[in-house]
Parts: sequence; structure tokens; C-alpha cells
Amino acid sequence: MVTLTSVAHRRPPAVPRAPRVLPVSVRLFVVSVAFAVGYRYSLGTLVSEWNHETPLADLALVPALALVLVAAAASRHRYVAHLRLGRCDYVLAIPLLLTAIVLVSVGPIAWSKYFWAARIDLLTLPLVALASVVLLFGARIVFPFALPVVFLLLAWPLPYVVMLEHALARFTAATTGTVTAIASSLEIASPDTHAGVGVFVVRHGGHAFSVGIGDACSGVNSLVGFLIIGAAGLYFVRGRLPAKLAWFLCGALLVYVFNVARILGILVVGRAFGERAAFEVVHPVAGLVALAAAVALTVRLLPWFRLQLRAPGEQSIADTPVARAAPLDQQATIRRAAPRIALVAGATVALALAGGNLAVAARGLDNFGRPAIKTFAADPTVGPRWRVGRVETIGWATPYYGSHSSWVRYRLRPQAPAGRDAFTVWLDAITSSDLGALNAYTLAHCYAFHGFRVQLARRVDLGNGVIGQEFAYRTARTTWHAVAWQWPVLGASSRVEHERVVLIASSSRRPTSDRVGGSAPLTAPVLALQNATAPSRDDNGRLTKALVAVASAAVAARIAS
Repeated sequence: MVTLTSVAHRRPPAVPRAPRVLPVSVRLFVVSVAFAVGYRYSLGTLVSEWNHETPLADLALVPALALVLVAAAASRHRYVAHLRLGRCDYVLAIPLLLTAIVLVSVGPIAWSKYFWAARIDLLTLPLVALASVVLLFGARIVFPFALPVVFLLLAWPLPYVVMLEHALARFTAATTGTVTAIASSLEIASPDTHAGVGVFVVRHGGHAFSVGIGDACSGVNSLVGFLIIGAAGLYFVRGRLPAKLAWFLCGALLVYVFNVARILGILVVGRAFGERAAFEVVHPVAGLVALAAAVALTVRLLPWFRLQLRAPGEQSIADTPVARAAPLDQQATIRRAAPRIALVAGATVALALAGGNLAVAARGLDNFGRPAIKTFAADPTVGPRWRVGRVETIGWATPYYGSHSSWVRYRLRPQAPAGRDAFTVWLDAITSSDLGALNAYTLAHCYAFHGFRVQLARRVDLGNGVIGQEFAYRTARTTWHAVAWQWPVLGASSRVEHERVVLIASSSRRPTSDRVGGSAPLTAPVLALQNATAPSRDDNGRLTKALVAVASAAVAARIAS
């Protein structure tokens, strides 16, 4: 008989499993998905321009290249996989996420159409990128990932738009002058004096056809593309910073030279083989070939500047405290990373919901923030219910709004008899290229200067993403009701100008009006908060509502046209 003791039933103690660290590739995948979902609309506007021959079409490359740079930085700095996750990560990341969410959701209400004109939604890309990588890699990731995060600023179109508006015409003229001098001296083509500057006559086999150099052919498109690709390429080049900058400028010059050679090549092919060969065979591929040749030659010139390409898989020396590996239980284990991924997912959902309202903010402007709305003088419409008649031009305000500003007054009257609801509306359209002047002399300043007693001064939603103001002010004779809004418009020579439209009426009648549709779900509570302390007395609220309806119809008609 065998006796079993309690010792025989004992099992060896279980060895605790080591915590598993979340791979770098998985964390980068989470960040990329968060961007794709949270900024679906914003990034979609850039991608939709990719097939168009516009100078800013290559901005669609920036997010993809930023992801490549992040992957390259993670490969070069292998220690990023073992950094410590701490509480300070939340202290840094949460304010960045909240700032981005507030800007995207409340910005279109606070700045009306100027939010999309400035494309502030794209300006928040680096904030969300930095917050996401800090949460998933730790605060020390700021140092190795600084360049990819800052690189996202190149997707912001406003600096390009401002530069092109002031320099595109001159740049096109310089390219035209260079091509004219070379083509005339080599007798490839002759300028067409009847068609204007930038048009050439090419003769082939007794027949002649015209070739014009537009803005798209000036080389700006290629230079913007080289700026984006070259800025990313600098990360893969080893050498001193001054040498890198000199090499980069040399590459930009080569891009311009090769573009001039491309235009001359098209003229040569047209002269030798005819118009179809020039435009159906050479022209579609000449731009890509010229840019590729310029980039290839730029890479070949690296030794001239004492630079060299980094070897694939090259790693940096990690002997600083920043690169010190944390204990395993303090790294990005699945348990420690899970709440951070949930936080990134929550911010992504909030950005996606807020981004759904950007389509309303974008109405009347293109994908890069340039206005498509003409000035009221060029398109005097307020909808089908009102007749517009020009009354006078006011010139005394020129010193305030600039020498190139204009102030035109119109009178609006109902198209059909409105009976007891009939009232006359006066419309002032003030246009200026100086936004600062319009902001310095607002309606509130005007009413205060004249000593009017303002009884009502509130912000109001006019629909289609336009936030205006409604006023009721008392003069020595009567009470006037006004509704005004301000937005960017397309002026003469396709230049961006700024227009303030003011609707004014004074009547004892209390007309009925149609209901005005809202712009976005958050608009009403945000405006209520802004109007909480504003003057709100209105003795004829129905007249003010009728003016708001007229303004809303005018906004819709202007955007639709």
C-alpha cells in the first residue's frame, strides 16, 4: 500500500509570461488609419486634385511621404521600439488632440468662410500626428520623429496660394521671355503678335499652328512637386546642412531649365513632325520625362556638394539618454498601449464627425481655399424673389478701405406684390483687397463713430457655412435693422478680394419670412454661447428675421451661381 503525501500533489510554480511589446509596424498602422479616417474629407480634397494640372496638385503627396519618413525614422532609430510610456505623454498629447478637435469643429463657426480659405483643417495635421506618436511611442519620440511631423506642414496650401497669386504671372512671363529668346534665335518658332504674349506660331510642311505657354506650362507645377519630393529626399542624404540647401537650390534650378527645354522640345517636334506629334505624342509625357531627368541629374550631383545617399537600413548611433531603453514593463506593451489606442480612436471619431461639416464650410471655395464666388458688382443677385437696382457709388470711404476698394449701394424690391409684407431693402457691397482694413473698420465701429444706440448685435447663421451679424440700432429719426456678412470673393484678374455685404431696412411692418436652414449641428449652441452677453433688444424681430432670410437666399444664390 502506497501512501501519498501532500508534497506529491504540489505543482511547480508557474513562470509569469513576459509582457509583449506592441510592434512598431502595428503602432504606425494605427496612426495611419487614424489619419485616413479622421481627416477623410480634408485629405480627400487634396487627392481629388491629383489628376488636375494645377500648381498645387502635388500637395496630395505630402501625407504619403510623411508616412514614408516616419517609417524611415523608425528604421534608422531602432530604439523607438523600446521607449518608456509615461504619464507625461498624456499631458502633452491630450491638449494637442483637443486643440485640433476644437479648431476643426468650432473653427468654421468662429471664422465663417475664412476657415476654409485658410485651410486651417490641414494646419492641424501636425498636431494630431505629434499627439498620436507621443501616445503610442512616448514623449521621447519627439526627437527622432520631428522631421516627419513638421513635414506635414507642406500640405497647408495657404502659403502656396499667396505666393502664386503674387508671383505666378511674373514667373510665367520669365519663362515666356526665355523661350521667346531661344526659339526666335534658333528659328524654331515665331511669336504670334496678334494672339498676345506667350503664343508662338510653328510652321510645318506649309501649315501653321499656334502653341501657347500658360501658367501650367511655366514650370511652377514642377517646382512645387520638386519642393515636396526634394524636402522629403533631404532626409535620405548625409552631409552638412548648408551643402544640402545649396544642392536643393541647384536641383530647383535644374527643374526650371529642363522645363524650358521641354517647351522647346515640343516646338521642335511640332516644326519637324507636325502638330499631332507635338501634342498627342510628346506633350503628355514630356513633363514627366523632364522632371525625372532633372531629379536624376540632381542625384548625380551629390558628390559635387560633398553629399552622399544614406545606405538602406542605416542606423543612427543611439548613445544618448533619450535613446535609453526602458524596463520591459514600462514599454509599449499591449496592456499599456490599449488605453492609448482607445484615446487615439476616440479622437479619430471626433475629428471624423467634425470633418463631416467641412463640406458646408467649403461651399463657394475650391479645394485649396481660393474663392469661386464673384463680387456682387459682377454678379448682383439675391435670389428669384427680389429685383436688384444699382443706386450709387460711395467714394468717401476709400481712405479707410484702400485706394482699390469699392462701395456700391443697391436697392432691393420684391419681384411680386407682397401686400402687407412688402418692405424695401438697401444693400451695400464693399469690396477691398485689404482684409485688415475691413476688419479695422467694422459695422460696430461705424455705428459707435456715428453715435448710434445699438440695441441688437448678435452673430447669426445664414446657411451654407456663412456666419453673419444682425443689428438693430437707433438713430435720431428711426430704428434701422441690418444683417451683414463678410467673405473672400474672386475679383478682377482672378485675384482674391474681400467683400462685406450689408442689408439694411427700416419699417414698422412685421413681415413673414421663410425659415433659414442651419450650417452645421454645432452652430446653434456655439452662436448661443457667443451671443450670451451681446445686446439682444429687438422691437421688430420679425423684420430682422425677414432680413436674415433675404441674406440667406442671397448667400445661396451667390454660391450656386
